[in-house]
Amino acid sequence: MDTGMRIKYHRLKKKISSEELAAGILSTRELKKIESGSKEPSLTDLEALCKKLEIPLAPKENPVGRVLVKNFKTSLLHPKNKAKIMEQYADIYNHPLLQTNEDVELEYNIQQIRYFIITGDLDSAEEKIKEIERYKEFMSQEQFYLFYKYIGNYHYILNDFDQALKTYLMADKIAPPSVTASELGDLYYSIGLSASIGLKISMGKKYAEMALKIYQQEFVPKRIVECHLTIAINEKKIGNFIKAKEHFKHALTIGNKLDDEPLKFDTEYNYGNFYFQFQYFELAVKHLECALQYKPYEYTSDILLAYSLMIKCYIELNEWEEAQNLLEKGYLIIKEKNLSLSSPSNDSFKEIYIEFMCLYYYLKDDFEKFENHLLETFIPLLEAHNKNFEIGFYLTLLGNTYIKQNKYLKASIIFKKSNNAFKNTILIKEEWEEI
Repeated sequence: MDTGMRIKYHRLKKKISSEELAAGILSTRELKKIESGSKEPSLTDLEALCKKLEIPLAPKENPVGRVLVKNFKTSLLHPKNKAKIMEQYADIYNHPLLQTNEDVELEYNIQQIRYFIITGDLDSAEEKIKEIERYKEFMSQEQFYLFYKYIGNYHYILNDFDQALKTYLMADKIAPPSVTASELGDLYYSIGLSASIGLKISMGKKYAEMALKIYQQEFVPKRIVECHLTIAINEKKIGNFIKAKEHFKHALTIGNKLDDEPLKFDTEYNYGNFYFQFQYFELAVKHLECALQYKPYEYTSDILLAYSLMIKCYIELNEWEEAQNLLEKGYLIIKEKNLSLSSPSNDSFKEIYIEFMCLYYYLKDDFEKFENHLLETFIPLLEAHNKNFEIGFYLTLLGNTYIKQNKYLKASIIFKKSNNAFKNTILIKEEWEEI
């Protein structure tokens, strides 16, 4: 920072007004000229301003501080162990060398946003974002880029995927040439994932493929697997099933070689879901059983998710005893943890819970509750997320239920809706692609 920017930075940091800082030294108008860079201060005025701000006359070289913040930034790029990151943060927290140089201090504060997001401290992340908003004019282009990228991460973790995507795309637009390949790959992957969730399929594929190329060159296996999964899911959505299967296989092959059980669960589960949609139910069950090996009992959401998909496979296979056994296991977890729709949780978990309870009522022959729960709660939720295949599956179950009750007119109407949902499973037109 130049002299005027340094003075303004520390004035804002100390929350001192222009009038208060200028008092007894020079006019407020002169101070503003200095801060804007249109005038250089005299040595006497500079000494007086720095003394009042309690800062040295000139910025200090701080190579150790730069290394500390660089190492912190690197550890946050592809975090493997949250506990180690928290330990590293505890070691450098309030380190004096992170505060003796303005650029280092600003960089450290920006990295703290990402740290708080990774560790789940969203209140601190929000507070840090608001704090740093005041210093945007002092940021280098790379810091400005990182600031927007981390705000995108904040929106993403809050499930505000549209806002996350807009912010990520802004970061992409202003990314300077100095950004490392790994850092850029991380942004591309984030854009690909956000676009995919928002059903901007072409954009999701494009950026996931761009990220994949970078991660293959940089050899980041975990992200290579995640990119293959994102591409596979998008290919499946637009009916490129051969390409989808290729990417699922790549993800599974590489993922199984890594010591990353959550990633192994994701690859096995998604491959199982792929086979379920193609009515290869035995293969689907095989992959789902593998997926469950990688999730401890306390991971309620993921276990219920896998149980629900396996139960649907067993229903299609007419293996009712197996379906009932899994149903009882899942329901036992719900009872043990006293779960309900009013339990504090995110939207994703609520959807999993609602689906499991639909299957519970169906298999327990409580058709009235199954019908009400499905039509009033679950189907609207699926429609909101454009999950047409799942809509088709459950409406088929409901139609079969009406047949058993000799409600043929109702069955006819529901089967027609089910067929329409299956037709809409493959996305032919992407009218939502434009931003």
